Amino acid sequence: MTATAVAATKKNSEFFYRVIRTDGKVETGTATFASRSGLITKLTQNPAYTSVLEVRESGLPSVGKKSRPKGRSLVAVSRQLSLCLEVGLSDRAAIDAIQAGGEIEDTVLSYGLTEVSKEMGSEGIKMSEAMSHHPYIFPPLMVETFRAGEASGAMAKAAKQVADDMEAADDLRSKIKKALTYPTVVLALSLAIFTFLMMYVVPRFASLYSDLSNGKAQLPLLTRMVLGISQQMAWAVPTLATIGVLAFVWYRRNSQETRVREFIDPIKLKIPVFGKLFRKIALSRFCNVLASLVENKVHEIDALAITAGAVGNTAMEKAIMAAREGKLRGESLVEPLSKEPLFPKLLVQFIGIAEETGGMAVSLRAVGRLYDRDVDTTTNNMEALIQPFFLIGIAGMVLIIALAIYLPYFSLGDVVSPY
Repeated sequence: MTATAVAATKKNSEFFYRVIRTDGKVETGTATFASRSGLITKLTQNPAYTSVLEVRESGLPSVGKKSRPKGRSLVAVSRQLSLCLEVGLSDRAAIDAIQAGGEIEDTVLSYGLTEVSKEMGSEGIKMSEAMSHHPYIFPPLMVETFRAGEASGAMAKAAKQVADDMEAADDLRSKIKKALTYPTVVLALSLAIFTFLMMYVVPRFASLYSDLSNGKAQLPLLTRMVLGISQQMAWAVPTLATIGVLAFVWYRRNSQETRVREFIDPIKLKIPVFGKLFRKIALSRFCNVLASLVENKVHEIDALAITAGAVGNTAMEKAIMAAREGKLRGESLVEPLSKEPLFPKLLVQFIGIAEETGGMAVSLRAVGRLYDRDVDTTTNNMEALIQPFFLIGIAGMVLIIALAIYLPYFSLGDVVSPY
C-alpha cells in the first residue's frame, strides 16, 4: 500500500482553531485534518498568522493552557487506571475504557485524557510522553512514575503507586482546607461585626452627642478616634472590598507564577501557627514524593528535580535544587541539606543513614509518616490553637468600641449643652 493510500484510509477529524493574524486580529475557524499536531504545524507555517492560540477537536470543551483538574477527580481516574492495568488492559485501552464509562465529571481531566489517547494513537508515543505534553493536567510525579513503569515493564505497579500518591496528596489538601475553614469563617464574621458596629452603630451615637451639645461637645480622645475611623469607612469599606476581590481573582490566576510564589511562599512559613503547619506539609511531600520516585527506580538526580517541584514551597524547592547540584558534583545530600534551616536534623540524619545503607525509600517513608502524623495532629487541633487569638481579637475590638461609645456618659455634664 502506498503512502497516499495509507493517508487516505486514516480518519480525519474536524478541529476548531484560534490564531492571531499579522494585523493583530484574532481569527477563528474550523479545519478537517488527520491530527491535531499536523494542523498546528500547518497553521504555524502559514505566513498570514503570527501565533496559534488554540487548536482542539470540534465538540471537545475549551480548556485553557493553565487549567487544572480537581484533585478528587484525578484520584478517581488514577485509581480506575490502576485497576484497568492490573486486569491486563494496555495503557491506551485503559484510558479509552475510563472515557467510555462517561463518569468523568471534570471537564479539564476528560479533555486531557482524550488528548493523551489521540496522541498515543496518531503519533505512536507512550502514555507518559503524551501526558508530559499537558503538565498542568497531569502532575510531574504522575508522569515520571508512569515513565519508570514503562521502562521496567511494571505499569500496573506504577499505576497503583500513582493512585496511592494522588490519593495521599488529595487527603493532604483536604486537611489543609479543613484547618483553614474555621479561622476563615471566624475572621469573616469578625470583619462583618466590626463593619456593622462602625458604620451603623457608632454614627448614631455620634449624632446623639452632637444633638445634645449643639455640636460643641468635647468628646474623649478614644471616642474621637473611633468616630474618625467610622467616618472614613463609608468610602474605605467599598474600596477595600473591591481591592480584595480583584486581588483574590488575580492571585487565583497567577498563584503558580514563579515571581508570585517567590514572594508568598517565604511569608507562609513565618505566619504564626500556620507557618509550622506549612513547613511540615512541605517536609511530608518531600519525603513521600522522593520515596515514591526512588521506589520506582527513577534516577536520583531526576527524582530530586521532580520532588523540588512537588513540595509546594519555593524556599524548600531552592534548597532541594541546591542539594541536587551538589549531587551532580559527587557530594552527599546530607551536607547541603544540613545547612538549610528548613530541613530538621532528624530528617538529615535519616537521609545520611539511608545513603550509607542504600535504604533511601524506607528511611524517607518512615520520616514521612512522622510528619504526616504531625500534620494530622496540628490540623485536628487547629480550632483549639486558633480560637484564643480570635477571641482576644474580637473581645478587644468590642471593648474599644464600647468604651468609645460610653465614655462620654461619664462626663455627660460636659457633653450636654447648658443652653
